[in-house]
Amino acid sequence: MPERSEDNVRSRQLCQDARPDRQVMASPSQSLYSTLDDNQRVNFREKLLIIDLSLEDRDVECLKFLCQDYITFGKLEKCSRALDIFEYLLQQELLSEEDPFFLAELLYIIEQKILLKHLDYTKEQVECWLQTRRRVSHFRNLLYELSEGISSENLQSMIFLLNESIPNVQMTSRSFLTCLEKQAKIDEDNVTLLENLCQKIVPNLMEKLHKYKRERSEIKNQMLQAAFTLRKKAVLLAPQKKW
Repeated sequence: MPERSEDNVRSRQLCQDARPDRQVMASPSQSLYSTLDDNQRVNFREKLLIIDLSLEDRDVECLKFLCQDYITFGKLEKCSRALDIFEYLLQQELLSEEDPFFLAELLYIIEQKILLKHLDYTKEQVECWLQTRRRVSHFRNLLYELSEGISSENLQSMIFLLNESIPNVQMTSRSFLTCLEKQAKIDEDNVTLLENLCQKIVPNLMEKLHKYKRERSEIKNQMLQAAFTLRKKAVLLAPQKKW
């Protein structure tokens, strides 16, 4: 009899531990993913929703910055969450269930590699494919990396040095760089202003600029080599004139 009583106590304890009010609350994305997993019907849009629920406001701002070459500034301003950005990418066929790599690339850049699993990618796979399939340009990637390394204090110093050429409005490091780009003070072939600012204020970012210039030079050389090869083939294949 004492053993049965002891078993009853143990059973009651297990039931109490399993009560909903004793369980740890899951995040919205975890709850949704669990429900969808139970139903075994996770379609692509549901995966995008899971990713959206896992991202914070800062991540959304980073995505908007990285997508400037594909989505107009006016449309990006209206995006309040990642789903809005995903919708534009879907409309332009830059994102699809068959080819979600662009989103995988974006998540990789903003250091949300844990979310790659929802797109059936690993960090290593994305790194490998970036060599040939990247959509975020080297220049845009450079600006993003610089923005991550410019503190509020650094930003104030840069704005001070540029004086009246910068609008007197509240800025983040990303909006500051976007402003310079809109004013045609910087572009993919001209980062002199960025070099001057970083050299004086954030010298530890100079290596990123040096790396970018090396990569840009290599890309130009490859393009020239490819053009030369095509021209040479065209000459060889051209019909020979008879004298």
